[in-house]
Amino acid sequence: MNMSTEQHQQIDQSIYNFIKQVLPVAAAEQTLGNTALGVEQQRMASMCYAKQVLDTYFPLSQGSHQDVRSYVVYYNQLLAFFNDGTQSGLAQPKQFVALCGHKCEPSSIVLKNNGFHIEISIDPRGEYGSRDCANIEDVQVEAALMTIVNTDQPQGQHSWASLVKGGIGRGDKQFTAKDGSDYSL
Repeated sequence: MNMSTEQHQQIDQSIYNFIKQVLPVAAAEQTLGNTALGVEQQRMASMCYAKQVLDTYFPLSQGSHQDVRSYVVYYNQLLAFFNDGTQSGLAQPKQFVALCGHKCEPSSIVLKNNGFHIEISIDPRGEYGSRDCANIEDVQVEAALMTIVNTDQPQGQHSWASLVKGGIGRGDKQFTAKDGSDYSL
């Protein structure tokens, strides 16, 4: 029983560290970007930052999320394809947990690391996706224990913070787990 409490505390600490390190920086970049950079430069900077977060917490076995041209799911594994036709999976394949849409053209991909989820939204016709080489529209972070940040939030409600567009949203989302079952957040 003490071991599970210790594991839970370690997960709580890793979520807290992630939130403390990543989200305030993203919010600051969004605020500063409005005055210091043009709109297009701000978009590029926020997307670059989101992909750096992906490279840090969800690295590919080869290459960088910065250079990905498309994502597909093949035999329950996430594959990232590059411009030269090569592909790479995640360095830790178990981090890929769910998706929305078809496996050949997912509209979103869900990755999980130490108790927090990241959703990569893909939309080739979107405001950001139409300008991104991998058609990424947004990268949102969800933490199951967001009460660390917001004690006013009703228990059981999920918070999502955008690393690309800025802002925080609340609500539950439905996905398909890589085994075909429902995956709710």
